Amino acid sequence: MSTTKTTLQMSQTLFRRAKAAAATRGQSLKDLVTAALERELRLSAPSRGKRAESALRAVRRLAKENAASWRTEEDSVTALREQRRG
Repeated sequence: MSTTKTTLQMSQTLFRRAKAAAATRGQSLKDLVTAALERELRLSAPSRGKRAESALRAVRRLAKENAASWRTEEDSVTALREQRRG
């Protein structure tokens, strides 16, 4: 696996806390940050997918409601105005 060197900016307080936590665990700051990033990315990936699925379901539901609310004898401009009024 190839690696990339990077620079992070953080507050002195956060840096000291992270450095102390790494030392307490017997690991380097690099290892602590790498593990934290891997954990965060692993946890956030599925939740983003679930949020996207949920949003898509909501859009589909709203589209059905929208289609059902349109009256065929009215033109689309009038229907849009009605929907905007609530």
